[in-house]
Amino acid sequence: MSELSPYEENILDFVKIAQNQPNLFTAEDRAALGKLLATLPDDIEQISDALALWYEDRPHILNTILDLPVEESASHRGPGGRKTRLSPKDAKDMIDNIVRQSTPSQKTQVSPPNNPQNDTISGNTQS
Repeated sequence: MSELSPYEENILDFVKIAQNQPNLFTAEDRAALGKLLATLPDDIEQISDALALWYEDRPHILNTILDLPVEESASHRGPGGRKTRLSPKDAKDMIDNIVRQSTPSQKTQVSPPNNPQNDTISGNTQS
C-alpha cells in the first residue's frame, strides 16, 4: 500500500479544515491564498512547505490544523479505502477551490447605488 507523504497529509489536512470550517478564512486570507496559489510550483513538497509558511502567520488556521486528531489526518483515502497519492495539479485545484468557495457574505454584499435618473435627452429625435 502506498502511504501518503507528510507533505500530502499537510495539504489534505489544510483542505479538510478549509472545507469543514470555511469561517476560519477571512476575505484577506482568501485573497492572500489566491496570490500564493499563483506562485506555487509543480512539486508536492514545495506546495506543502509554501502552505505551511502561509498558515504559520495565521494562528487561527495553524492551531486548528495542529488540533486535528491523528486519526483524522490518516483518514484521507481514495476509492476502496486505498490511500491515494496527490498530484501537484490536484493540490493546486483543491487550493483554488478554497479560494473560490464560500467567501464571507458581509464583504461580498456590496450593492451598487441605485441610479433612478435615466438619461432622457430627447433633443436628438429624428423624423
